[in-house]
Amino acid sequence: MGNIITLTTDFGPGDYVGTMKGVILSIAPEATIVDIDHHVRPHDVLHGAYVLYAAVPHFPFAAHVGVVDPGVGTARRGIVAVCEGAFLVGPDNGLLMPAAQRLGLKEVRAITNRELGLPHRSDTFHGRDLFAPVAAHLLTGTKVKDVGPVVRDFLDLDFGTPSRRKGGWEGRVITFDRFGNVITNIPRAQVETTWSFGDRVLVSVQGYEMTVHFVRTYGEVERGEFLATISSSGFLEIARREANAAAQLGVSPGNPVSVLSVSKP
Repeated sequence: MGNIITLTTDFGPGDYVGTMKGVILSIAPEATIVDIDHHVRPHDVLHGAYVLYAAVPHFPFAAHVGVVDPGVGTARRGIVAVCEGAFLVGPDNGLLMPAAQRLGLKEVRAITNRELGLPHRSDTFHGRDLFAPVAAHLLTGTKVKDVGPVVRDFLDLDFGTPSRRKGGWEGRVITFDRFGNVITNIPRAQVETTWSFGDRVLVSVQGYEMTVHFVRTYGEVERGEFLATISSSGFLEIARREANAAAQLGVSPGNPVSVLSVSKP
């Protein structure tokens, strides 16, 4: 078994993340801790789920801790998702599920073994007191069955399924990145069977309608021009070269978006 533990949170840089690392190293001093992202938008579970979905398949065996947890301290459970080549540890709010399904989900266990957490557990910081130590214990020999019972009523979350429309697709915005690139839930497979690079498409989102080119990469249009492309995580992306498409369009996660073919003259 490997010794990698990754952290993905909405905490930002600072003492919260540092404290989690201290807890991990006190239990697993040989652990390699990798920060995936601590700039998930606060309380935005969907954004955190997308970050994990995009990142975790590129790791060797690891325990991935995700903490975007607006329900901390409530009746929501802590869970471990046991996957092909990974454990995912975090709250039972859907955060872990898209990544777990992408890796190959085997089972989900509720964290009920209190001995795996810190002795004095805060009601507001389960990242430090529960999820970090559980991940460290799993990498130092604790068996999955000792975490707690298998649960089947975990909260699932997915990015939704786009609907076929004449000449294209209707989906929704999953998230947008720090560059303002808008990630939709229209996957590569549907995109590649509908359009070819160089085609023009009509994008409708948040009251905007615009005709853009579907291109391989950003540099194939002029600076400031809107475009459509396939994101590095395999979804249709609406972007603006060297500018912020999300800010210009005023999009938010969950907004509907449609992308339709433009008839060639």
